[in-house]
Order: sequence, then structure tokens, then C-alpha cells
Amino acid sequence: MPETGMRIAVITSSYPRFEGDGAAPFVQSICEQLVQEGHQVEVLAPYDELARPMRTHGVSLHRFRYAPFKQWHIMGHARSLVADVRLRPLAVLLLPFFLAAAFWQLWKITGRQKSQAVYAHWVIPNGPPAAMVAGLRHIPLMISLHGSDIFLARSNFVYRAVAGWVFRRAAAVTACSPELRQRAIEMGANDATRLLAWGADPELFHPLADKESVRQGYGFSGQDLILVALGRMVYKKGFDVLLKAFRPIAAACPQARLVIGGDGPLNWPLHQLATELGIESSVVFPGKIAWDRVPQFLGMADIFVLPSVRDLKGNVDGLPTVLLEAMGCGLAVVASDIGGVRLAVEDGVNGLVVPPGDAAALEATLSRLIAGRTDRAALGQGARQSVVERLNWHTVATCLAALVEPAIQQAEVDH
Repeated sequence: MPETGMRIAVITSSYPRFEGDGAAPFVQSICEQLVQEGHQVEVLAPYDELARPMRTHGVSLHRFRYAPFKQWHIMGHARSLVADVRLRPLAVLLLPFFLAAAFWQLWKITGRQKSQAVYAHWVIPNGPPAAMVAGLRHIPLMISLHGSDIFLARSNFVYRAVAGWVFRRAAAVTACSPELRQRAIEMGANDATRLLAWGADPELFHPLADKESVRQGYGFSGQDLILVALGRMVYKKGFDVLLKAFRPIAAACPQARLVIGGDGPLNWPLHQLATELGIESSVVFPGKIAWDRVPQFLGMADIFVLPSVRDLKGNVDGLPTVLLEAMGCGLAVVASDIGGVRLAVEDGVNGLVVPPGDAAALEATLSRLIAGRTDRAALGQGARQSVVERLNWHTVATCLAALVEPAIQQAEVDH
């Protein structure tokens, strides 16, 4: 590999639109880490009406338009799916224009950068333009899967066929859960598709030195025992299961407080459920948490909960980075045994794993942790150590570079 590193063009349908935005900050983290590792990275992301100038930390960021009106730009940034279970009708109509615009802009970027590789996040919708540009430029294509893309690819024959076409043209594919990897292979990806857990920045996500002052800012006292969850208010996050599990906990442990951060289409139904369960006085919904406030939001807690489920349409998370961020903060984590959770959590060592959708099992596990301060401390220490040693962006960037470098070298020999 040249001393100046690789020249990589990245295409993604979500990327933070302003400072503190929670739209796919993990993609930003990957790209910025690749830059820190000495590579040149140019990112192509769709325009969004919320996009504002922001610091890019060495990444060249380009946004492209594909619709005549600002409010029609709904592709990406978690706006094209309704509650993560179905495409919005407008998204279906806009898809051809999105693909054409993405292809043209990626073609220009790769020509200007003299890119050595194209790296696409989400096989649908970004795989097709990425594969076409990579093929015409005679440079390798790498794809990372995240969950909703495979869900869409399996939703109908056309998307499945397109994803298969893209997979067969990819030099490298990564998946953040065994299920995503298997689904990709079934659609045409190579058996060498790599399982790759995402990471967190251990310098950004770390145990708080002054946890009490942060708690006071949220209106909690030093006697409160705080459980936090964080994510978009959609079915696959399983927050309804968490509320049901918390009901007996609230009755048995008056000082317990459940804080569920985030926003989305199920915001009001979840508020209603808390009221119906009679636990509204013990549950706090602070709304959307700006990403630059997430370290403090997580760090103030005693326990982090990831209650993810497979929703009725079959959609499921890959590996939510918020889990890894909570681990970096040194929290005891309890997570559903779903997606790529076991790539990060070793049950009983750096966290606890429970069956997805099982409110009784979740309640029992949380109650045990609430009663065991020593257990919480030990699990939190193990979680923090895992992030410092392996579940971090340096590890991810190193792995990605190792995957694509041989393909670049081979392409340069062939052409």
C-alpha cells in the first residue's frame, strides 16, 4: 500500500447532517478513523433539508440532490421507512432519481479523487450505483451491511435480485451479525463475507468522573438507580417489552428510574403504554438525545438495556453501536440475544444476554443486577475493557483496510 494510504470513495444513505446529529454517526466514525489511519476519504451522502455546515475532521463530504423540492429529500437518514417496517410511497417513486443522481455524483468524485476503491454502506439503495461506478472504473467495491438493507432486499424479488447482482461484484462484504452474513451469502455474496463488529471511541465514551452532577441535570437524586435505553422509537427496538419488564421492578424498587431516550413514530404509543402500566412516574422520556450528549446521557446510568426484537415484518437490528458506547462508558449492559449482540457481549463476562421479546426474563435479569452492586461493577469493568481492547474504531478501520487493500493491489495489476 502506498505511504499516502488508500484513496477511498464512500457512498452512504445516512451521515450526520449537523453537529450532534444522531443520523448514522458510526459511518462518520469509520470514515474519520480511516483518515486518521492515513487514508484519503471522500464521502457521498444524499442531501437533507436539515443539513448544515459541520466539521468533517479530514473527510471530504459531498451531498447530492435528487428531487425538485427540499422536503422531498427523504432517502436516507431514517426517513424513507415508516417505523422501519415499510417504504414510504414517495421513496419508491424517488428511487430511480436517487440512483441516477448517486451514480453521476459518485462517478465524478471517483474521477476527481482517482479513487482506488468504492466503499458502500447499505447494499440497498447504495449498492447499485457503487457497483456500476466501481465496475466502470475497474476498482474494487466493498460493502458493509447494517440490517435494514437486508430487510429491504428480502422484501421483494426485484430488490433481492439487485442485491445479488451487487454482491457478486463486490470484492469484500462485511456484516455486523451472523444472520446478515448468512442472508447476504444466500443472495450471492462470497462465503468469505466477513463478520465485523462495530466499535466505539473509548476516549469519548468512558466512565464519568462526575456522574452525580449529570444526574442532577436530568432531575435525579444520588439515591436513584438509573436504567437507560436509547434508540429510535420503532418496533424493532423493543421498548414496549422493556416497559412491561420494568413494571414489577418499579413496584419492588421505588428508587429505580427508567430513562428511554430517542424519538420516532412510536413516541406517543410508548408514553401511553407507560401510563397504562401505571409506571409513568418512574419512567422518563427525555426525547431525542443529541449525539454529542450521548456520552453523558449513557454515563449517568447504572445499567444500560438493549431490548431489541424482531418486528412483525421480520426487520431486526444488526449491531446497534449504542450498545458498544454504553460498554465504553463502563456500564453493566443487558442485551437481547439478537443480531450481532454476541459479537460484542460475552454473557456473564462483559454483559448479560436475554431472550428477545421475553419481558419476564428481562425483568428477572434486571432485578438481579439491581440487587447486585458488585455484579454491576464487574460487568461494567469487563465491558469497558472490551471496548478499549477490540470494540473500537481503530480495530474496525484496520480490518476494513486489510480487506480492501489486496483487492486494490490486484486491480492495479490487472489494469
